[in-house]
Amino acid sequence: MTHARFPQALAAAVFVAAVAAAVIVLNVLLLGRASSQNEPAGRLTPNVSLPQAPAWTVRPTTGESEDGAADD
Repeated sequence: MTHARFPQALAAAVFVAAVAAAVIVLNVLLLGRASSQNEPAGRLTPNVSLPQAPAWTVRPTTGESEDGAADD
């Protein structure tokens, strides 16, 4: 009975190794393609127009903390 399981285990190990090799090759290809471009990811810009926060938003407090910022 152990003889029948050996080829099955070997096939599973070969399959796992093939999938791992494919993942590694794809990652290397993607990294090579991404590093060949000289532009930042997503063409980020520092100009953003955000809406005002609602009036009911809890604002951060200013001044001295009472508990030494123990909950931070």
